Amino acid sequence: MKALLRLCLAALLVSPVTQAASADGAVAQVNGVDIPRAAFDGEVARLQSTGTAVDATTANAVRHRLIARELLWQKVRASGACGAPAVCDDASRDALIEAYVNRRVPVVEVTEQAVRARYDDIVSRLGQREFRFSLIGMDDAAALRALADRVAAGADFAHEARTHSHFASAANGGELGWHSFPEPVTDGRTNGVPAGIAQALAGMQPGQVSPPLRADEGWALVRLEAVRPTLTPDYADMRETLRSLLAAQAREAQLRELIVDLLRHARITVSD
Repeated sequence: MKALLRLCLAALLVSPVTQAASADGAVAQVNGVDIPRAAFDGEVARLQSTGTAVDATTANAVRHRLIARELLWQKVRASGACGAPAVCDDASRDALIEAYVNRRVPVVEVTEQAVRARYDDIVSRLGQREFRFSLIGMDDAAALRALADRVAAGADFAHEARTHSHFASAANGGELGWHSFPEPVTDGRTNGVPAGIAQALAGMQPGQVSPPLRADEGWALVRLEAVRPTLTPDYADMRETLRSLLAAQAREAQLRELIVDLLRHARITVSD
């Protein structure tokens, strides 16, 4: 359900939505049905209870999620899925929406040819070596330079990562696992590793820490943990995983088409 609402949110962000003042406290209206301010406030309070800071962007995303949920709920009711009032209560709403979407978007069958093509593409993007490394990311260059000095003086890299890094890998002490990319490093062919970081890794020895590097988001410090010849996975070992991945991607594309179509025929107004 959360993934479905994220797709709705993405579609709403590129769809025309009418702005209007609200006289009755509703935060939005979907095909004439109000989304009450209380529902919006409840979602904001739930986020805040988890420690999430709710700024204007987050608040707008909350409103769009409520719009998406209401739009899908209207389609559920119009489909006749609610056989009795008790079936259509709030507690059953998400399950009924999920069932409605499953009826509209069937399971996608992925051909063997498509699976093999994805495998070949993955293998073609690997280099002869793979690198296991850790990363610390910070917004402020001066703060990262000070951190680099502490690490050079003997501070524990993993502890500094857990304490200061803004990357998701901070919880793992900055550890990012094994990554491979063709060498020499070419921008756009680094398997998701930023080119500057890949370039640094290619010239480092295990245990070495890089100087501060410019990253996509601020600044980064990299420690190379280990290097080994690339272990190319066997097709048989990856086959079912790739099939599931391709099926999920195809279904997501169909879901997006469904949502865009629903939005195209909806009247949505949000309050100022």
